[in-house]
Amino acid sequence: MNDIISKSYKVGLYIRLSREDGDDLESESITNQRNLLEFYAKENDFYVYDEYVDDGFSGCNFDRPSFKRMIRDIENGNINCVITKDLSRLGRDFIETGRYIERYFPEHNVRYIAKNDDIDTLKNGNDDLMPFRLGINDMYARDISKKVRSALLIKKKKGEFCGSHAPYGYIKSPSDKHVLVPDPVYSKVVKRIFKMYISGISSSNIAHMLTKEGIPTPIMVKYKNKVPDKEFHPEIWKHNTITNILGNQVYTGCLVQHKMQNINCKSKKRIKIPKEEQCIVNNTHEALISEEDFNLAKSIKNRSNNYNSSRRSVDYLLSNKVFCRDCNSRMSISYDKKRNRISMNCNNYRKFSKYDLCFSHYINYEKLEKTIFNKISNLFSNYDDKESLKSVLLKDYNNPKEELKKKIKVCNLDIEKQKQKQDLLYDDKFNGVINTETYKRLFNDCELKIEKLNNKIKSLNNELLNIKDDINKKEVFENAVENFLKCKNPTKEMINKIIDKIYVTKDKMLEIHYQIGNENFIN
Repeated sequence: MNDIISKSYKVGLYIRLSREDGDDLESESITNQRNLLEFYAKENDFYVYDEYVDDGFSGCNFDRPSFKRMIRDIENGNINCVITKDLSRLGRDFIETGRYIERYFPEHNVRYIAKNDDIDTLKNGNDDLMPFRLGINDMYARDISKKVRSALLIKKKKGEFCGSHAPYGYIKSPSDKHVLVPDPVYSKVVKRIFKMYISGISSSNIAHMLTKEGIPTPIMVKYKNKVPDKEFHPEIWKHNTITNILGNQVYTGCLVQHKMQNINCKSKKRIKIPKEEQCIVNNTHEALISEEDFNLAKSIKNRSNNYNSSRRSVDYLLSNKVFCRDCNSRMSISYDKKRNRISMNCNNYRKFSKYDLCFSHYINYEKLEKTIFNKISNLFSNYDDKESLKSVLLKDYNNPKEELKKKIKVCNLDIEKQKQKQDLLYDDKFNGVINTETYKRLFNDCELKIEKLNNKIKSLNNELLNIKDDINKKEVFENAVENFLKCKNPTKEMINKIIDKIYVTKDKMLEIHYQIGNENFIN
């Protein structure tokens, strides 16, 4: 009988190891876990569908690639049993680990076994001692996190490199990963960048020259050409990439570490560390640039920044409000010497026009400002009655919190319908209307829909939590409109309260998005 039960399970073996969690014992190694679980599965005649290995991922959160793959296989019906060496392999976060064991797995008809902790949800359900085990694992993770953080800080203060990737132009020493040595190829690129910049070539021109020559960018070197999709044209050297290299003290043989830090072991949010608390150690590795050249480049950069800041001293009414409709990048404001006027254009086109990344969206800024001002004035002045104006501007406005609550309510109703359907299916099976196989298939279809709806509710609730309370948003908008109608020259503060964004297409079509409601028009 036990053999029949075992063969009905499609098992996923989950294996995890993280030095950050203090998993430095041989017994916790990937090989040891694998051997233990494979032997256990064979001994109990389980069919192993797949194994899921997260090597180097902390148990304090569940953002792990193989764990996510296992969850997808559960939801696709590929596995219905998860086996780990012990509870800590599944996770060390008290709340999330408990949620998976007590809610997620049961809701998906998944049997969970923690071999060394003698936990099997089929045989003994929820072990009374399990909450204590989870709590101990959580406390252990916190304690280890503090110790690891403290140990890393000591290493950084001693001048040992503790980064996961060496800075561009360096590699980690083969004999000691905490020591940087010059990269035989890219150290020459760094020296060349400094040399060109000091000779008078701008950072933008340097970026163009390196791109034209096909020299791999820092991000390409970091990811060894397997760059994440989110990166915008990683093969193109950008102005800020050059300025970051020019301002990095590491090239003088100085290590500056502990600049950022996670809030705690469970959060990915990072905070800046004050300069006086950072770990700055000189002469830790071979310098690529002399102190004199680095300071010279720094002074040139500062002069350039001061010059640019003086040019940007005018705070235009539509600053940071106008965007390119084709690539969504911001449209920047600049002085057009040839036409002797202020203009706007797409940032991507302006910076990377040589690479055909976008189109020219050139537009006369003063004309745009006047057009926008007239459009808003005409729209508002057509309504003498404040209530009529309000109804027009707020016609597209829906309180986002109320909208989300409505969606959540609909999802809950759909879940109830699926549960009622499951009850009817059981009656049909009991009365012989459908056979067991059909019942299981239809029942599991309902379960899958319920799970998707629960995931949607969770996502909607997260959105709900992240929405700032905007009870006064309509009042602020209405007051801004009244002030706008009373004055001849609007202020930037007034524009910010009325306009959210303005989009420009390559055909000079304009689209205004008000803070409440939208209006599209062609210039």
